[in-house]
Amino acid sequence: MSWLKKILPTITNVVKKNIPEGLWSKCPKCESTLYEEELKQLTYVCPNCDHHMRISARVRLESFLDVDGQEEIAPNLVAVDPLKFKDQKKYKDRYLQAQKNTGEKDALVVKKGTLNGMSVVVAAFEFKFMGGSMGSVVGEKFVRAAQESIRTNSPLICFSA
Repeated sequence: MSWLKKILPTITNVVKKNIPEGLWSKCPKCESTLYEEELKQLTYVCPNCDHHMRISARVRLESFLDVDGQEEIAPNLVAVDPLKFKDQKKYKDRYLQAQKNTGEKDALVVKKGTLNGMSVVVAAFEFKFMGGSMGSVVGEKFVRAAQESIRTNSPLICFSA
């Protein structure tokens, strides 16, 4: 065995320990290694090949709306499972796992704010939350978004990505 093969595992372990998690990303199209902070500033568009990466609902809304005056609508609504639904997993377990994985309470994020100074109500689906599936909370949030839109005579914009 060559001397390089003997020390290589040691070197790679040291390098991996010194690089913080989440500092770099790889473009799924051109496989360029990208600095995460720069990628955030570019709204997750690869500067090398213009590939648009998937972004979360919250990032989409925050980048779409003007910075000042954003207010989330019905942020604390959570689903209940009165039917005790179960397929391969209990719905409650699947729901809690989705909350843990995404940091969201449900699959729809709704905000009111301004877009270039014009009042708007905006909703975006979080696909990573159980595939953006529609349950009672999503329906309730969407209705509240529509009601707020009517109340303020503002456009309602929905991103279903």
